[in-house]
Amino acid sequence: MSGNLFWAILVGGALNGGLYALLALAIVLILRTTEVGNFAQGDMGMFSAFLLLMVFMPLGMPIWLGWLMTVLASACIGAMIYWIMIRPRPQAGHLNLTIRTLGLYTLIYSVTVYLWGANAPYTVPSFFPKGTVSTIGFSISYDQLGTVVVTVVIAMAFLLFFRYTQLGLAMRAVAINPTIALLLGINVRRVALAVWVLAGVIGAIVGLLIAPLSFLDPNLMRPYILKAFTAAIMGGLYSFPGVIAGGLILGISEAFAAVAISIHLREPFVFVVLLLVLLVRPGGLFGTVRKARV
Repeated sequence: MSGNLFWAILVGGALNGGLYALLALAIVLILRTTEVGNFAQGDMGMFSAFLLLMVFMPLGMPIWLGWLMTVLASACIGAMIYWIMIRPRPQAGHLNLTIRTLGLYTLIYSVTVYLWGANAPYTVPSFFPKGTVSTIGFSISYDQLGTVVVTVVIAMAFLLFFRYTQLGLAMRAVAINPTIALLLGINVRRVALAVWVLAGVIGAIVGLLIAPLSFLDPNLMRPYILKAFTAAIMGGLYSFPGVIAGGLILGISEAFAAVAISIHLREPFVFVVLLLVLLVRPGGLFGTVRKARV
């Protein structure tokens, strides 16, 4: 393998891994604070990309304003999902709530197919300029470079938000123990609402980053959501830095596997990695397994 090919594979794998990590962060955030596995996270991002292309861009908005309006609309959709589907009857149990997200996933997909699926796939304009930049012997498009930069910035902002802001600290407290957080005066329902709003924002950003790199259709996020769950499990589910590392490891390893083995084995390779992690370290690569004495 030449040095140029090595760096090209590494950058491509890191790009996909960063997108997996962002989706996984949203999944883990909801899981930690509400104990709900959000299977609709990917299609929330896909629907956001359709909002940009079908609702805001026809209004003649510049691309940056279209992005901003799409992210705001997705934040509102996240709040609506919480108020309509999650908040009613929370005592029904976490499995019941998770099954609701499966229904939501089906609903979003079906509505998108009904409204816009007939003429799919679509080409989505990019936020970044056209062209490529050459570095260390290979070329990378501004689209790919911009995606990497945005992914890094969002991930760092996410970690800083949880460490240094009052709302972020409240989310961490609810994630550790909702009952104690409630006794300390934290409004757990308000935190849960903020979590779903943030998940809507992250899903929108990921969808808007992926759509210009591919063709937009209702199945856009299917491969990404499965790998995001894999990255979350690899990272340990309860470690945000671990989830980011898990996404990068997954993206880079599958990229090299596609070249070294076969591109047709790229998807099975991901789940072989997941199986090995679950067998060797059930708590994830960066998680811990708690043992209790009886």
